[in-house]
Amino acid sequence: MTEISPQNIMKIEDYNAIVEDFNKLPSFSRKSENELKKKYKHISPSTLGSIISLLVQRAMKHSYRKSPLISSKYHEFYEGLMRDKSTENVIIQLSDCQGISPALFARSLLQSVYSDSTVAKKYIKDTTLIEDKDLAYQVFLGIMNDNQYGPYADIIKQSIGLEYELRLERELRLMNITFSDENVLRSRGYDKTPDFKLDVPIAVDGFIVNWVESKALFGDEENHSGYLKEQLLCYWNRFGPGLVIYWFGYLETLESTAEVNSMFILRTSFPSKSSITQYKMDI
Repeated sequence: MTEISPQNIMKIEDYNAIVEDFNKLPSFSRKSENELKKKYKHISPSTLGSIISLLVQRAMKHSYRKSPLISSKYHEFYEGLMRDKSTENVIIQLSDCQGISPALFARSLLQSVYSDSTVAKKYIKDTTLIEDKDLAYQVFLGIMNDNQYGPYADIIKQSIGLEYELRLERELRLMNITFSDENVLRSRGYDKTPDFKLDVPIAVDGFIVNWVESKALFGDEENHSGYLKEQLLCYWNRFGPGLVIYWFGYLETLESTAEVNSMFILRTSFPSKSSITQYKMDI
């Protein structure tokens, strides 16, 4: 099989260095993330941003707890700081102190203020609905200074995911590779579907590909393992071998896993025309 380009395939030493520096960050605010990006200017901003996003989400899973008691405590902290009229960016300061993201702190605070979680979710999506103008402003600042959580961050991530799916679809059409997308496959009764099931298999560097999955993020061992169990094994069982594109790169150690280059291959972009072999019918 042809050697793949090392572009955006990260060495484990580089990845571990990023993780180590991330764990030293004083907070999960945009400012702290930007400091980390300054140090790793040689790494693509989209790749580094994706790695940071993964690390923040994992950190929050370990440190953030939903609890009325915790929400009430956050409310007390907030009220205490708000009494000092000279204090700015209250939610950002408090989230830094508590070691959680600003948007998560804001959501927990609203759950204490309004007690009804449905109302809290509604207000965090539209802070203009919050009657207390000071609280509305502080929640807005918290959300706007959080790259990883909150409604704006969610919309951005969804948009990026759709953008790269559309890019992949365009590449397939340019190559005259016919396919069925997720909507078509679901209409046929499939519950778990790849982004694109090829109507006629192709070969990429000699490897047979029946389906293509787009991942607009960086692939490391933890999230790849999750995708393998929840999605990729299912695709392989139903449709045979395929192609997974981690658009923002992946960890070099993934290449040595049992499933890669047997159940599917990994790439960081759509394969070049010269590496693709298509079935041509003589008429």
